[in-house]
Amino acid sequence: MTTPNKFAVLLKPSDKQPALDRAAQYTRVDPSIEVVAVRVINEFKDADKDQIISREKANFENLKRLYTSIENFSLEVVFNKEVAEGFNEVCKKGKFTLAVISANKRHTLRDLFVSNIDSQIMRQCTIPLLVVKDAGTTAQLGQSVIVAFDFSDASQAGKLDELLFEAASRFAKSFDGNVHLANCVTPDNPGLMGGNLSQSKIVAAGMANPVGVCYQLAEEFAQNHGIPEDNIHVVEGRVDEEIPRLCEKLNARMVCMGTTPHSTSLGAVNSSAGELVLEQISGDIFIVNAE
Repeated sequence: MTTPNKFAVLLKPSDKQPALDRAAQYTRVDPSIEVVAVRVINEFKDADKDQIISREKANFENLKRLYTSIENFSLEVVFNKEVAEGFNEVCKKGKFTLAVISANKRHTLRDLFVSNIDSQIMRQCTIPLLVVKDAGTTAQLGQSVIVAFDFSDASQAGKLDELLFEAASRFAKSFDGNVHLANCVTPDNPGLMGGNLSQSKIVAAGMANPVGVCYQLAEEFAQNHGIPEDNIHVVEGRVDEEIPRLCEKLNARMVCMGTTPHSTSLGAVNSSAGELVLEQISGDIFIVNAE
């Protein structure tokens, strides 16, 4: 018997809820999905907790009237000074299949020193994570889903590749889209990076034609999974440039990729590839922590 999908959706302290909008779209396709709206309160006094919970329950009743497509809908109120930490703790304990959050707007200078909440969650989340920028602009059917593999990195091959592909296939099926495979080979001299992106291991090892080798690996994966040759894309360049460029070309609804957590005080400067791609695309990004 298949285990029902259970989503943890982080509520924003505002009227606009892109993550909840996206979850509602998926529940229209599969009404059995259970959605737990997680409200993390980071400014509170212990004496006020009961009053805050009552207020949040009242707000949630209003949300239920707005999101009638979500049949299995509940609220969890968490008190934690750190929003990312509080949400990730819920994700660890709740046996969820997916975490869904809204992307925060970037303030370039500020984010050189302070990581956004979505960046912190992306680095620390222990379950698959969907980050939504605008649920309204990417809601039409037939859009592409890009799976960004790193065929040059043996540590991320195998199980992670299969998990990413399976997720991408399920997302694509839910809105009549096509899956595209993408592999970005970092050149020997990648130039000034916006984040801490490691060089390709194939390039570093001195392979004569890293793009050709990666294409062969991508082609083999595609053949094993029934992906047309036209849906294979192996490019040379920076991840934060080439993947967004491909998204624009294919009118992609989302990118699925593995990521490695980085925890530093220099948020945007040392951000992971997933965070850099999120900056440049209009669609969602589906993240699986490689560790």
